[in-house]
Amino acid sequence: MPRSIESETFTADHVCHSNFQGSALKMEAVCATRNFQRSIVKRGLKYAHHYVDGDSKGFISVKDTYGKDSVTKYECIGHAQKRVGARLRKLKSKNKNQSGKGKLTDSFIDRLQNYYGIAVRSNVGNLSGLQQNVIAALFH
Repeated sequence: MPRSIESETFTADHVCHSNFQGSALKMEAVCATRNFQRSIVKRGLKYAHHYVDGDSKGFISVKDTYGKDSVTKYECIGHAQKRVGARLRKLKSKNKNQSGKGKLTDSFIDRLQNYYGIAVRSNVGNLSGLQQNVIAALFH
């Protein structure tokens, strides 16, 4: 299969960083910064959005790449929904009086987690509507 000129240029310019020394979180931030800075030089474009999974280390490193607050953070709703369930399960395990019939059971946590995801997805850009839906889910 013939190689394109673009792939040949990338291969010639590529510097492998497979021996990165540091934590995975640090590597995420370093790679995000390199990618955002390289976008101008290599492609003449600027990224406007950075999609994250809840860990903001990568976002903090790129938010001012093209000027103060030039990149907007978007968080994955699925990851936020997953964190709600994880935190409720952690609360349940730390406080044994929170578990049992009529309290925080696994099925109840699953339902709350799903209601939270639905509330967020149906109220994008509407904070008061989101708050109302989340509180309604608690008393549902």
